[in-house]
This record gives sequence, C-alpha cells and structure tokens, in this order.
Amino acid sequence: MHGGNDDPAPRRREDDALYDSLSLIIDSLDNLHGLDKHDFLGHAFEAAFGLIPEAQKGSLYELQDDRYVPVFCRGYDMAVLSRISFAGDEAFIDFAVDEDGRIAASETRITGRDPLKFPARTMDAFRELGTLSGFSSLYAPIRVDGRTCGLISLEKFGEGGFTRLSRKVLQYYARLISEFYAQRLFQERQTMLYKDVVGSLVSAIDVLDRYTEGHGKRVSDLSRLLARELGLGARETEAVATAGLLHDVGKLGIPSEILRKPGRLSPSEYEVMKRHPGHSARILGAIRGFEDITTMALRHHERWDGGGYPDGLAGEAIPLGAQIIQVADSLDAMTSTRSYRPARGWDEAMAEVGACSGGQFHPAVAAAALALDGIPDGRGT
Repeated sequence: MHGGNDDPAPRRREDDALYDSLSLIIDSLDNLHGLDKHDFLGHAFEAAFGLIPEAQKGSLYELQDDRYVPVFCRGYDMAVLSRISFAGDEAFIDFAVDEDGRIAASETRITGRDPLKFPARTMDAFRELGTLSGFSSLYAPIRVDGRTCGLISLEKFGEGGFTRLSRKVLQYYARLISEFYAQRLFQERQTMLYKDVVGSLVSAIDVLDRYTEGHGKRVSDLSRLLARELGLGARETEAVATAGLLHDVGKLGIPSEILRKPGRLSPSEYEVMKRHPGHSARILGAIRGFEDITTMALRHHERWDGGGYPDGLAGEAIPLGAQIIQVADSLDAMTSTRSYRPARGWDEAMAEVGACSGGQFHPAVAAAALALDGIPDGRGT
C-alpha cells in the first residue's frame, strides 16, 4: 500500500514544465553560432528572461577594462543603470559569488541597502531604479578560466521568490554564456598565435633578403585591394592577403648566395630560385588551417597561358587567389628598385599588366588591377 505522499501528479507537472522549458531553450539556440558577441549576449539574456516567469526586471553585467558594467537590461532605464558599476576586484553588489570556479544560480532577498556601503551616487541610482528594497534577485556568474567576467541577474518585486526550475534555467544560460566567452578567448589566443607565426615568418624573409624587405606586406595589401575589386567575401579576401604576405616564405630554403646576388641570376641559379614555391608549400603546409593559403603560395608563379611554374597549370586550373597574388607580386616587383635596374613608374607597370592580360595574367584580375583607384603605398607615377 502506498502512502498519501506518493501522488505522482506534482512530479509529473514539474517534469512537463521542465520539458517545455527545455524545448524553448533548444528553440532559443537556433543560429546562435552565427552571431557576434553583442548579438549573442543579447539573445541569450532575452531568452533566459523570457523562460523565467517570475522575472520582472533584469540585467547582464560584463567585465570591461577591469570594471563590471551593464550591457543589457529589461525593465530598467539603462541610462540610470549605467551609473552603477564596480571594480573587477570588488564583490558584486549584495551578491555572494563563490570564487571556487562553479557556475550556479543563487537567490538573495534585498530588504534594504546600507548607505554606509555605497556612495551617494549609487544609492540615488538604486532609488530611481526601485531597487532599494523589497525584491528577490536570482543571479549567476559568468566565468572563464575560473575568473568571474560577468553576472546575469533577474528580479522579482514584492513577496515570493523563484522556483527550482527557474534556477536551473538561469544556471544553464550562465553556463552557455560562459562557454561562449571561453570559446571567444580561445579564438583570440589562436589569432594571436597565428599573427605571431605569420609575423615571425615575414621577419625571417625580410632579414634574409634585404632587396625585398617589405615586399610581402605590399603584396598583401595590393592582393587585398584586388580581391575586394573582384567581389570576394571578407574571409576569402583575408586568406588571399595572408597568402600574399607569405608567398615568398619558401625563399628561406634558397641558398643565400643566390638570394642575395646583386645582379641577374644565371639560368642554373634561376632554376634553383624557381623551387621557392615548393618550399613555401612545405613550410606553410605544416600549419593547421593553412590549406588554402598553402595552395595559393604554391601556385602564385603559374601563368594563365600555362607557361609558369612549378607545374605549368593554365587558366581556371590555377586558384583565383594565386592569380591575384601573381598580379600583385608582379606590380610590386616592377615598381621596386633592384640592384640591377631602377624601379618603373606605376603607370608603366599598369600598362605592362594590361599588355600581359590573357597571357601571364588572368584577364579578370588584370582588369581589376587596371580599375584600381589611385596608387597604393604612395608610389610615384
């Protein structure tokens, strides 16, 4: 015989409510991966607020320049709320946030603010916001690598507090936002590493070949202009620019007596120099995520008419990015001084590009170069 407290109905109602909330949470996550930080935080905050029925007002704080500042709110005047901020080494206002790395939702009841604890400006803001006393706050920290970098809080005014289910929902969103921050931090670290690797390679090229110092940067900038002129997307444009920056990294594998020879190369020396795209491919191919950049660096001396190297590819068989870099590379080479010849003027170099359209150069890329407005890097005419 079962006791009177074994009625499954309350548990079933709670399970149904949990199921409904989880369904709404899943729906709220659609396309979050494609949002930038501002839109992601706003979407997550609004979703959490909408899924917690007791919430009447709320705010999301973020650590910026070592101060916690509000970035989103519901029910509050943001201009007034923005007057409440606090240093990164201070505790959240009337909230007890554990520093043990956990992300858990907590609830506190605010029955009054201590005027000795807060400056007059903050007390005035509390008064205008209606948060001097008489409400419950459900809050959860945003954490990355054990450090609190923000806080989400929702308020219910009057009597009563928040349900266990509401705590679970807020805790979930706090963890979701924390994961987003962690992923963003990882991406930033990877970007810094990426820039360090690229910078080191470029510096090595410039040190080794004094006659082409700065060449990679100029080719990169010009490649970016050409890619934009051709209508390439932002990500593809930056990949082309990076490949332009590193296209000659394979020269690190060329003997210095050839690389630094003050005059023209002999036929045999030129054959050795022609190996540098292959060297570039081997160096860049060892870097994860550089597959397209590696291919462009390998192919930047292939010609539209098939007369280039290393494999004599022709036409559309050559990646467009490589053909962009080839035009940029040629323009910079023609307009730079070498030990065996003076620099050409920009107009003369552009005329050469037009003359070689359909031969050495992809016709569309040559046309994009001819359509450029102005002279990059302030080069003279």
